[in-house]
Amino acid sequence: MPTARRSVPCLVPLMAALTALLCAVTYLLGGFPTGRAKAVPDTDTPADAPLVEDESAPPIRCVVIDAGHGGEDGGASSASGVVEKEINLAVALALRDLFEAAGIPVVMTRTEDVLLYDRNVDFKGRKKVLDLAARRLVAERTAEAAAKDGGTSLFISIHMNAFPQPQYSGMQVWYGTDAAASQEIAFAIQTASAALMPDNHRKIKAAGSNLYLLDRIKTPAVLVECGFLSNPEEALRLSDPRYRHALAVLIFSAAVPYVTP
Repeated sequence: MPTARRSVPCLVPLMAALTALLCAVTYLLGGFPTGRAKAVPDTDTPADAPLVEDESAPPIRCVVIDAGHGGEDGGASSASGVVEKEINLAVALALRDLFEAAGIPVVMTRTEDVLLYDRNVDFKGRKKVLDLAARRLVAERTAEAAAKDGGTSLFISIHMNAFPQPQYSGMQVWYGTDAAASQEIAFAIQTASAALMPDNHRKIKAAGSNLYLLDRIKTPAVLVECGFLSNPEEALRLSDPRYRHALAVLIFSAAVPYVTP
């Protein structure tokens, strides 16, 4: 299958339509939720931002899926007690299954409710730092293995969002700046999100040093904030296994054209 990075502008509408169909099969049988909160539009990155193509970039051969947080680090939580780490893992595992069903090799940073720090070292006060370093090491080792076959890997990190004001909602995708394909894939995922979130007007954003993994990983990398747990209606949807699976389908269908196993 030819790589999609040379023809992204025409693929985005096609994949958005495909995503809408797939999400309908996985979620709409239960009906769309009503009364979605309006997402506050972002202005940092235009919706039709030009994508910088890199003809010399190696093909993506495999995917690293990172379920954010875990163990002692629950991440964000909703007023009703929905915890981010659990939703991250559920979406990540569903996403893994979709890629593997398509014949694409997948490496998970975690498959259990744990942080990845080394229990054999002095981890006091450093659990999060050690955890992020371990996730980065998984990404780098996977990329090194893919490079032996002339390829590279795609890093997808799954997270949930939160904000003090509960009215904010919607998916937002961040991308690493070391590989041109990162922006392309982020744009495809963000565009496809309209299939589940027609009121979502958020835009993709470039990661800075505050996003440790995206700032340091050199392969194509995106971080998907799937929704706001601080929004009661969105938190309710995120607690629904059907909706979480639909999110996985959305991310998969947008990202898979970029992978050449």
